[in-house]
Amino acid sequence: MGTFYALGVVKKFTAKSNQTLNEANWMEHLNERLDMEQYTINFRDNAIEGKLKKEVFEKNIKDFYNKLVTITNNELISIYFEDSGTDVEKYQHWVTGMTVKEHSPQITLSAEFAILFIEGKVSVEEFSIEPKLMNWLFRHVDLSNPLSGCIMTDIVG
Repeated sequence: MGTFYALGVVKKFTAKSNQTLNEANWMEHLNERLDMEQYTINFRDNAIEGKLKKEVFEKNIKDFYNKLVTITNNELISIYFEDSGTDVEKYQHWVTGMTVKEHSPQITLSAEFAILFIEGKVSVEEFSIEPKLMNWLFRHVDLSNPLSGCIMTDIVG
C-alpha cells in the first residue's frame, strides 16, 4: 500500500480545548471548519463530540458527487458512490486531525471521515496547510449542498 490523497465527509468528530468553553463558544470556533447544523452534538467540559445526521448524507451525497464530477470534469470520481451509494457506513473511513485554533483557547479536532475519493500516490507523509485550506474552502463556498460544510482531506495510507 502506498500513501494517497483523500477527500471525505466527516462522519464524526471530537474537539478538545485547553479551556472550558460554553456551547456558544464551541459553535463559534468549530462552525468555521464544519457546518455544525449537520451534526448531532454532545457537549462536555473541555470537549465536544459530533455525529453527522444520517439523513444529511443520504439526501445529499448523490448531488455532492455530481458537483465533484462537474468541478473535476472526471466521471471516475464517483466510483465510490456507485459502489457504496447513500449508506455512509459502506464507505472506507479514515481518522485525521487538525488544530482548529492554536491560542486562547487551543482547540484540536479529531475526525473520522468517509472517503469519497482517493487520488494517486503522493510522496509526502503529511501536509499541514492543504487540509486546512481545502476544509475551509469547501466550508465557505456555496455549492448549495449541506455536505460541502462537512469536508476534510488528508494523506492516507
